[in-house]
Amino acid sequence: MKYSGWPEPGELVVGDVDEIADFGVFVDLDEYEDKRGLCHISEVASGWIKNVRDHVREGQTVVAKVLEVDESSNQIDLSIKDVNEHQRKETIQDWKN
Repeated sequence: MKYSGWPEPGELVVGDVDEIADFGVFVDLDEYEDKRGLCHISEVASGWIKNVRDHVREGQTVVAKVLEVDESSNQIDLSIKDVNEHQRKETIQDWKN
């Protein structure tokens, strides 16, 4: 099911890694129509990251936490590192059903 509108800060969302840049990862949000978020390199994994591609790959399904939503600039900030394994599994299970 796809929602129209915007996700809420703090919400866990499921998405597919669409594009990888030096500064972060763009994620197409599977649960929201035409919504795409950015996970800055500092929010991909804890610790120092030399290469983002060591942590994610294009097409990979990820669970991310919504940090901030700015509707006026059509921007959604995400964090992959703020989602623990239990939250990830539970969110994926809910999304599949």
